[in-house]
Amino acid sequence: MPPTVFTKLEFWGLVLLLSPTFAGAADPSDIATTAADSASLFVGPPTIYANPIERCPLVAIIEFEASQPVVPELEISDGQRRWQQPWPVSAARKHRIAALGLRPDREHTIRVRVEADDQSTEMGPPLTFRTPPLPANFPPLYKVLSRPHRMEPGLTLFSVNLWRNSVSMLDYGYVIALDNEGEVVWYCDTHDRVADIRILSNGHILYLHGNYRYAYEIDIMGRDIRRWYGGRLTEAPDSQAIGVDVDTLHHEVFELPNKNFLTLATELVDFERFPTSETDPDAPWEPAHVVCDQIVEFQPDNGRIVHSLDLLDVLDPQRFGYMALSGFWKDKYNAKLDSPSRDWSHANALKYIASENAVLVSLRHLDCVIKIDWETKQIRWIFGDPDGWGAAWQDYLLKPVGDLQWPYHQHAPQLTPRGTLLMFDNGNYRARPYHPATLAVDNYSRVVEFEIDEQAMTVKQIFEFSGVYGERFYSPFYGEADWLPQTGNLLVTDGGHIELEDGTPHDDVPGERQWARIFEITRDSPPRKVFEVRCASVLGSPFGWSIYRASRIANLIDPFAIDPPAVDEEVLLLSRGPHENRE
Repeated sequence: MPPTVFTKLEFWGLVLLLSPTFAGAADPSDIATTAADSASLFVGPPTIYANPIERCPLVAIIEFEASQPVVPELEISDGQRRWQQPWPVSAARKHRIAALGLRPDREHTIRVRVEADDQSTEMGPPLTFRTPPLPANFPPLYKVLSRPHRMEPGLTLFSVNLWRNSVSMLDYGYVIALDNEGEVVWYCDTHDRVADIRILSNGHILYLHGNYRYAYEIDIMGRDIRRWYGGRLTEAPDSQAIGVDVDTLHHEVFELPNKNFLTLATELVDFERFPTSETDPDAPWEPAHVVCDQIVEFQPDNGRIVHSLDLLDVLDPQRFGYMALSGFWKDKYNAKLDSPSRDWSHANALKYIASENAVLVSLRHLDCVIKIDWETKQIRWIFGDPDGWGAAWQDYLLKPVGDLQWPYHQHAPQLTPRGTLLMFDNGNYRARPYHPATLAVDNYSRVVEFEIDEQAMTVKQIFEFSGVYGERFYSPFYGEADWLPQTGNLLVTDGGHIELEDGTPHDDVPGERQWARIFEITRDSPPRKVFEVRCASVLGSPFGWSIYRASRIANLIDPFAIDPPAVDEEVLLLSRGPHENRE
């Protein structure tokens, strides 16, 4: 399918309130000049218009020309807040600036302050800009708690996924930024179910599509920059798409220090023996089509794979866990198989440790996190329930010290600044196969931190949060916990709640209600919540919600490359039709 080019300014009910100061009609008394207008730093008053890339509408763009090179800064007010927005550019005569951090459905007064090389300054006339309301299909977010003085400064960046009648909607997705009061200050309507999100060194946003066939690079204005796809199972969506010689791109993708991308991929392997039951030890093992995971490093410019590792080559193929018999990958593989595919390892997170050239891999269905030397491709250690590992893997198993509870079906392990291992322990079943499972009604999730001694090959649990009194804290899927560097607080994505009609937790989709939340806790004893935002529909609604991960960023200026579009710019937005399987 060819890419689509949009040239018309078509907005979803976006209203620009015209005033005497809009689009340059300014009151000269509002211009801070001394005596003669001929001395003004402005060559005519600034003009303002809405972002012509309609999927990111909370952006105002200001243009002006100066009589000499100047550096601009914006002063913005929405009637409740007033703030300065610096513009990180060199002095120039012509400028196009984006005003960011605007809340929806509000009238904003924006003024441009400029400073010349001789340190003379001038304030331009006030410009009025009204942001549109949030669209009708925007996720139902509501703030439960916000204590900014106790929170990590910055904005919370995340994506929201939609389930309709218990079906994952692949053509719906918003990437959203909230301020520390829980208010929306930026969003992009991607029309993609979004999984992992990263900010690249070039200031663009990289995200995985939730169907695990594509990855996208966009900018904060809403332009599409590049698209990658798993070339073995998916046809090229257009001539510009960059193919990677893998079946899928899934769960995690990020930029390495060498500018290559590291991601997870899958391959289908025929096992001669695979279990037919997770609960009956006497059930037979039979041949099966099994989905296994790979770690892949590829060059983003051309998709060429430069390093890869089949995890089947380093892990015990006879070890398996609860949900290994599930059909998570059925839409990718089952159409051509004589029996359903199985999901052996289900890698769901990948972290690179630059100082050691090593990677951490989370294997959800194997209930473990492993550390691998990325140069030698050898295991350094295995952290998880020791049950079921063969003799060849015993020396790699970390041994517990003190009172430690093994994680199960975990998400998003990561190293903290003090070298500890932090993760979201979903806790599914809290047991290995053939042992009694803990079902959702009696189960719980945790944010948990461990100290690993690689010399002694030991692990010690040093922190745990399993909810506050009176709440049910159990997410059978998704989740993350991030260490926040200034406060030491933890940002928790409690992203995949499933409930029955009476409100009790449930392990599997469908349930009667699916909802998600993001919250921040202190490391007090006991931990205290200082922020919480929920995304939920009422019981009985056909709509369910989930959040894969969230992160705290400083602001909408520093991390990003901001290139405001001209009002008549031809904007490239890649077509997003149904994918086509490769025959």
